[in-house]
Amino acid sequence: MSLPSADISFGLESIEKLKTQVENNGRLEKIASKAPDVDIWNNFIANLPENASFFNICWLYAECYLYRRIYSVFEATNTMAQYDYFGPQKMKALQMSDHVMEELIQTTDNCENTCETFCHMLKLNLWGNKCDLSLSSGKDVKPLENLSQLIVSLNTNILVDDSAAIWNCLNQQPAQQQQVADTKYVDLICDNAGFELFTDLLLGQYLLQNALAKVVRYHVKAMPWFVSDTMAQDIHKTLKYLEGHKSHVLRDFGKRCSKYFEEGAFQIAEESYFWTTPYEFYRMSEINPKLYKDLSTSSLLVFKGDLNYRKLLGDFNWNFSDDFRKCLRGFNPTTLCTLRTIKGDLLCGLKPESVKCPDLARQLSESKNDWMFTGNYAVIQLLL
Repeated sequence: MSLPSADISFGLESIEKLKTQVENNGRLEKIASKAPDVDIWNNFIANLPENASFFNICWLYAECYLYRRIYSVFEATNTMAQYDYFGPQKMKALQMSDHVMEELIQTTDNCENTCETFCHMLKLNLWGNKCDLSLSSGKDVKPLENLSQLIVSLNTNILVDDSAAIWNCLNQQPAQQQQVADTKYVDLICDNAGFELFTDLLLGQYLLQNALAKVVRYHVKAMPWFVSDTMAQDIHKTLKYLEGHKSHVLRDFGKRCSKYFEEGAFQIAEESYFWTTPYEFYRMSEINPKLYKDLSTSSLLVFKGDLNYRKLLGDFNWNFSDDFRKCLRGFNPTTLCTLRTIKGDLLCGLKPESVKCPDLARQLSESKNDWMFTGNYAVIQLLL
């Protein structure tokens, strides 16, 4: 994409100014934008403490604000408002995954509906989250080789594993959802594009093939976010890449997924700017009641990744043993689960009666003081 030099110069100068503001602990300015979220953002900023700045507010808020300010720079240009400045990195991350994607398609094709196979598919999807460009500062991250074989060895790194309970849940249509909608929805609140998005499509196919869902809805970001987060155009680009691939395995999978979208079995959920606000999810029913109501029609919500986990819990110093339900502070539109590789010092739900009790977290902290930032440990947590 060729961009005018005037817009490029404006963008570089604006980003440099923003960088200086961050380095000097600048105050949070109001957002200049014509997007639908501008009032939500500016009301949020207006209600922060008077001295709110990058280093003295909740880090979740500061990070979200930073990415929103970056987007506002591109919005202000004549030609770059629709440009995904993280797009080339996301596409490269997908292209680096060819061999692993091909392997996974071949080893998971037409898997049957058993608890064992479902848990395997869920964990493939979980560990696909390791390919996170925001964690790697935008550097290339290759997916794990022989991922199917590694799943069993990685089980010991899952500190809470409710995957079997999730399978039981999907095999029993909840009475609430039967009353709300005739269609059995499963909703994936997406995290990263690239290889992880591929695993989201792979999991969606499994759910459809085994009648665990009639429609899989993919919730994506409305703007470039946290480097590698999925936007609608990332789904379209991924399908185009797969459908045009020289490998018939990838090509056939891409065509199959495209057909699911054409038939409505796969859907990109209605665009919502709530996912790119700073608000924790317990505020959703107040800030965006329509989205909350839409989610309540689902049989299962699957929240992907570390950022979604932080927004479920908020950046609070919960005790590791605090109950998952308590930490969600009333957010429960329907049955939900989270698939999260741990990349930040926030965690709850380690059950004292389990072998994987809070003592394990203490032992890890004593032996590996960076264990909560590597993405090598994970949780699969369910709230009925």
